[in-house]
Amino acid sequence: MNRYLFIIIIALLSFSKSYSQLSNGSVAPDFTLTDINGTTHTLYNYTDAGYTVFIQFSAVWCSPCWSYHQTGALDNLYQNHGPSGMPNVSATTTNDVMVIFIEGDANTVANLGGSGGATQGDWITGTSYPIICTD
Repeated sequence: MNRYLFIIIIALLSFSKSYSQLSNGSVAPDFTLTDINGTTHTLYNYTDAGYTVFIQFSAVWCSPCWSYHQTGALDNLYQNHGPSGMPNVSATTTNDVMVIFIEGDANTVANLGGSGGATQGDWITGTSYPIICTD
C-alpha cells in the first residue's frame, strides 16, 4: 500500500511541474507551417510584428480538447483580436493576436473533418483561425 501511495505522490508532483506555456525568459523556436488552405505561417513573422500568438495543440481523438474547441473561445479571440485583413477577422479587430490550430498526432484532414481516426467531430467547420494538419 505504501508503495502505491509513493507512486501516486510522485505522479502528482511531476504533473505540477508541467506547463502549458514556456517559462519566463524562454524563447520559442521559430517554425514555418502551411495550413489546410495552403497559407504559410511563420511564428517569428507574427511575433516580430507584435502579435501575441496562441497555439492550440490538439488531437482529433482527445475529448477534453474537443470540449474546449467547442467553446469557441479561441474563435472569439481570433475574430476580435486577430490580424487585420485576415479571413474571419472583424473589421474592428484590435490587431494584436494570432491563433493557430495544430493537429498534433499526424491524423489526416479527413479526420479533422470528422471522418475516421476516432475523431471527436468536425474540427474544421466553424473554426475561424488557421488549421495546420501534421499528416
